[in-house]
Amino acid sequence: MKKIIMIVGLFILGIQSIYAQELIAVNHTAGGSEFFTRLDSAVAHSANGDYIYLPGTALMNIGNLVIDKGVHIIGAGIYPDSCYATGTTFLTGNITIVSGADNGSLQGFILTGVLSFGTSKANQHVSSYYVSRCNLSTIYLSNNGTDTTTSSFLFRENIIRGHIYGGYSNASFRNNIIEAQLNYFYGATFLHNDFLWGSNKTLNFYVKNSTFSNNIFKNPCVAYYGWIPIQCTDNNYYYNLFNGPIGFYYDYYGSCIANLNGFGNISGNHENVPNEQIYTSQSGNAYDIHHNYHLIAGSPGMNGGSDGTDCGIYGGEPFKDGMLPVNPHIQFKYVAGSTSPSGTLNIHFKVAAQEK
Repeated sequence: MKKIIMIVGLFILGIQSIYAQELIAVNHTAGGSEFFTRLDSAVAHSANGDYIYLPGTALMNIGNLVIDKGVHIIGAGIYPDSCYATGTTFLTGNITIVSGADNGSLQGFILTGVLSFGTSKANQHVSSYYVSRCNLSTIYLSNNGTDTTTSSFLFRENIIRGHIYGGYSNASFRNNIIEAQLNYFYGATFLHNDFLWGSNKTLNFYVKNSTFSNNIFKNPCVAYYGWIPIQCTDNNYYYNLFNGPIGFYYDYYGSCIANLNGFGNISGNHENVPNEQIYTSQSGNAYDIHHNYHLIAGSPGMNGGSDGTDCGIYGGEPFKDGMLPVNPHIQFKYVAGSTSPSGTLNIHFKVAAQEK
């Protein structure tokens, strides 16, 4: 209840300014709130643990934003239907997370540019970083995606449009829709994701000792029809659903992809499942807001995961339709065009708490 009152208070406190221009609200854990017109200024004036709330906006140019504090940046959301009253939060530019941002998070916005961790080896290590319910392009989990990082990450319920370069991290990806390829992971976990990659292989370069469980692969996981990944070895595959065969081959360096020579574990997978037995309504290899990614009745993936839930994003702790962030959300707003004769400005806001 305290959090709901705080959020509503932020909007009412700055209501006149917010309607004059779209403002960014910072709620300080030490007490008090501030408003800014630029995201870099909001970050500069915040401290670890502070919450930064972004407005729904057609376009917000953030340039090359560097975040060096453990702040929580929360947008209004990414689905137009769910954000009818607020608008979606649409950021143009790049975000770089650097050392000092431990325990921070990003949530509820569309990013056109690159999300990366570190500008160099010296500042690329970030612990316990959480990214959820965002629509993202290319991701580098170290400064260039190939330098080894000790950072720890959780990506959950995102739309990821670009390739992911893991920095040999043991990151965890859960309940995401991933359109492109995976590169440079070591000991990572991929659980209940939908991989829509439409070319020859989902695992591309140097994905090792990682575990894939309860995912859906619209196309081959590693190698298929002669397209061969480089050094994708010792990975485990449990209870995934494949549109074709898993397709294990030797890579360019003669290393075995999976357990042909005793490497990795493969168990319980659903192979060669035709498209018409996967999704309720889906086509192509790119995410589409109008598609329905629930499994169709009778799909082998229904309750087909290792945990007894569906393969894909609606299994485990399921993907949240509408992808609204966790903070209370404005469902309806009305602000009168002028004050009454007595000087009163009539406003009406309807705010709903989010269960998760």
